[in-house]
Amino acid sequence: MNGLKSATNDVDGRFQCGRGPAYTGAMQRDIETAFVPERHHRAPSTALGFRGLLVFTGIFWGCFSLVTLAYGWDAFGGSVATAWRPLLSDAVGAGLSIGMALALSEVRRWGPAARLALAVALALVGVAIYSAVVLVLVGPLMPPPETPDSGTERMLRIMLVHYWVFAAYGGFYLLLDQGRAAPGGGSEDADAQEWLRARLFGRTEVWDGLNARWFWTFQGVFWTAMVVFSTANLINGGDSISTAWRVVLGEGIGMTASSLAHFLVLKPTRLWPLYRRAALALGVAIILTMIYVCAIWFAYFQVLPGEPPMRNGEPVDTGLPLLLYLAPRWMFLNFPVFVGWIGFYLALDAAKRLRSQERQLYNSIMLAQESQLKMLRFQLNPHFLFNTLNAISSLLLDTRTNEADKMLTQLSKFLRFTLDAAPDDRVPLRREIDAQRLYLEIEQTRFADRLEIAVDVDPVVEDALVPTMILQPLLENAVKYAVSQTTRAVRVTVEAKALSDDILELRVTDTGSGGVSTRAYSGGGVGLSNIRARLAVLYGETGRLEAGPQPEGGFAAVITMPLERSRAPKITEREEESDARTSGR
Repeated sequence: MNGLKSATNDVDGRFQCGRGPAYTGAMQRDIETAFVPERHHRAPSTALGFRGLLVFTGIFWGCFSLVTLAYGWDAFGGSVATAWRPLLSDAVGAGLSIGMALALSEVRRWGPAARLALAVALALVGVAIYSAVVLVLVGPLMPPPETPDSGTERMLRIMLVHYWVFAAYGGFYLLLDQGRAAPGGGSEDADAQEWLRARLFGRTEVWDGLNARWFWTFQGVFWTAMVVFSTANLINGGDSISTAWRVVLGEGIGMTASSLAHFLVLKPTRLWPLYRRAALALGVAIILTMIYVCAIWFAYFQVLPGEPPMRNGEPVDTGLPLLLYLAPRWMFLNFPVFVGWIGFYLALDAAKRLRSQERQLYNSIMLAQESQLKMLRFQLNPHFLFNTLNAISSLLLDTRTNEADKMLTQLSKFLRFTLDAAPDDRVPLRREIDAQRLYLEIEQTRFADRLEIAVDVDPVVEDALVPTMILQPLLENAVKYAVSQTTRAVRVTVEAKALSDDILELRVTDTGSGGVSTRAYSGGGVGLSNIRARLAVLYGETGRLEAGPQPEGGFAAVITMPLERSRAPKITEREEESDARTSGR
């Protein structure tokens, strides 16, 4: 805390003389915010965290399991030895529900309708996998139905009954997860949840890459196309459309496996070098193909198996030996599918990362330019105000009160113009010239006949856009180094013309003091340096300032910049009001 006080006092001591209490108060608040740990000024999170998700899932599926056991105890054999089958099935359902909730948590920025549509689709995938597990584990315990039914009808009946369980889970989760998580959490509990989330899905990197919206859109399009293609291939092979649920089950397992690969492997390694990530992606494609092959075998030969295939007139064992026999051929046929998935995934991820980097780079450049322009402007304003107020003080000391009052009036008009224009604004040249006339009139009040003013602006360039206050440092230098250094009249000339269709020239010259000038011809002064810096920020190499003595005496400063015209040549209402202020109407 002592460090905070000393740092605040040091800053207040350096800036109090040149800033008002509002400025120093804001500065002190910024310093206090910087010293306070980030967790103490974060916005609280209203979203359901990972710990809350686990509690909610445990309560939901725990209640469902108790109801299921109570209702079907006799159907399950009325024995504790067989109770593990429905409990294990419900545990799988709970795991699928957590996966669905985590997928929904990744798209909190989506609209309610979009999140609801995604929840419906994920519930369909989850209930298909869950129903298959129920048939394998609990199916043998169930009594045979009174009327024989096909395996497809039984599978669809179980999916229809249990779909509403997943739909209810998704609906309750969306109701509980209405808020958006704060960027870093709001408490130690939120920090612990973020740590666990980072271990599961990887930390959010500087460039997000493939975000949740794009990932789930890509998943939906890719695996929907796979379902359509596989179903068409199934029908073309002579199978009935009623067995298409096996296709949905197999592709659903493939979608689930690829989503886990994204969260657990590909997303956390997003910043790896390209060659390492390509090798990792190839390994992921091999593993996903193996899982997919097992899913096909499971969907076609383990879940409600039909007539076993025949070989040499005898039925083939559809267990593990068949899987080992068919795996090499199925691996060869399906490996290109996952190579294609990996290729599309990496391409989309790289495109999104590149786009995010470009956006951040652009924002950084614009922020740097804005900060630099404001800094340069803040250097100019105190310099000008100091000279003007010093001149007014001199007039008051000489009891020239009328002239001092006139100068204060002109100063107030000039300051109104400076307050209307932001540091990074560009204004029509006519407004810049009107503002500089006010400044020269202020100096004429001080120097009287010693200052002669001439303005020669080509009407063609009156609507050209120029940086606000770009001429003021040049005129201030002319007054300081020429007019104030002599007792004879000095002529200050402002000229503006177009050198070509796309180049504007602004020239400020003076006839000099007639003696040895003390002006910094190298351009190292604050005013000239600031002009060069502003031109470099706004125009790059196309904006230049050249300054130096003239052969016939005096000093000349020439600004060249791109000729950009206002999109609205007519005077706008804001410009009319500003012109009225600067002219004193």
